[in-house]
Amino acid sequence: MDFYGYPRLDGQVGARNMVALIPTVGCVNAVALHIERLIRGTRAFTHHQGCLHPPQDTEQVTRTLINLGKNPNVAAALVLGLGCEMVKLEEVVEGIRESKKPVEAVTVHELGGMLETINKGAQIAADLVLEASRIKREKFGLDKLCFCTKCGSSDTTSGLSSNLVVGEVCRLMTDNGGTFIQGEVCDIMGGEYALKDLCVDPSQGDKIIGFVKDLYERGVAVGADVRGSQMTAGNVAGGLTTLIEKALGANAKGQRVPIQSALLYGERPRCPGRHIMATPGHGFENLTGGAAGGAQLILFTTGRGAPNGHPVIPTIKICGNKKTNITMKSHIDIDVSSVIEETESVAQAGERLYELAVEVASGRLTKAEILNYDGQMEILIKGPVM
Repeated sequence: MDFYGYPRLDGQVGARNMVALIPTVGCVNAVALHIERLIRGTRAFTHHQGCLHPPQDTEQVTRTLINLGKNPNVAAALVLGLGCEMVKLEEVVEGIRESKKPVEAVTVHELGGMLETINKGAQIAADLVLEASRIKREKFGLDKLCFCTKCGSSDTTSGLSSNLVVGEVCRLMTDNGGTFIQGEVCDIMGGEYALKDLCVDPSQGDKIIGFVKDLYERGVAVGADVRGSQMTAGNVAGGLTTLIEKALGANAKGQRVPIQSALLYGERPRCPGRHIMATPGHGFENLTGGAAGGAQLILFTTGRGAPNGHPVIPTIKICGNKKTNITMKSHIDIDVSSVIEETESVAQAGERLYELAVEVASGRLTKAEILNYDGQMEILIKGPVM
């Protein structure tokens, strides 16, 4: 099996071919959105960070913006700045430029306001789209694929079907030389030592334990025990009973595949195989972390029906709940309730999902893309907003 993607000069292969509009700060989101509406082929990566953070968060936001620009689905980038923010526009531009793709920039203060910046930015974006449209899909091996995963609006069927099916895809794609990114530190809480045992390098296992400890201590600092607040009301209504039950179900998304490294939020893996990233469970920040990690698409399991996608990467919704596959049919890309019904094995459902994911990487649209339910994203910060 092969897939057809857009070749990039740095050796990556894109599943999509967009021109990214990347604000360095939320103050210029409106400018990016106006340009997106004017110029076909652009996507605005709007967020609400970029200023008045502690230094560690400014570094994390900068790293994430650079790596979003480097994502293989991005053919070229236009970086938009206000002119007084903490994230440095020049640093973002130079960081993306390392991937050898075209990068331009506009600054609202320099150009004298929104209208002038939209005018200049739209002209630049139109030229970048014209250039990107000349790139054609070519055939590549599956070792060029990188998927990330997440579960949302989980219920008992998630750990009994859809997460197991994603785990089978993790095994198949890493066997084929691909890359798989798993995160959601809150969801692995209670099962972190099981993941540590799968680490090729013990020091990476210690980092995973550190991710969970950091989340717990940040909760304590604001007077909360995150162990008691991690299970959402929706999870409980869906039949999940304990934190460990949820963690074991979440860990199943990587099966027993060895773990190569533990990644910071928005960090890119340095080798193929399975990796654990310090992403939160909240979808908008979570999906952004995987996209910055270089994933071309996300395998998103859901029990009760989480509909949102992401502007950078196509989102495949996988559901093992027979009822949800009927009531939320317009949002679910693949029904794996057959695993619970015992009409299909986990291995067979995994093969079916893997084939669908390769089709999506080759250009097939997901439900979230068709519905335009993929415009929102956010970047994780840990410290206070000053």
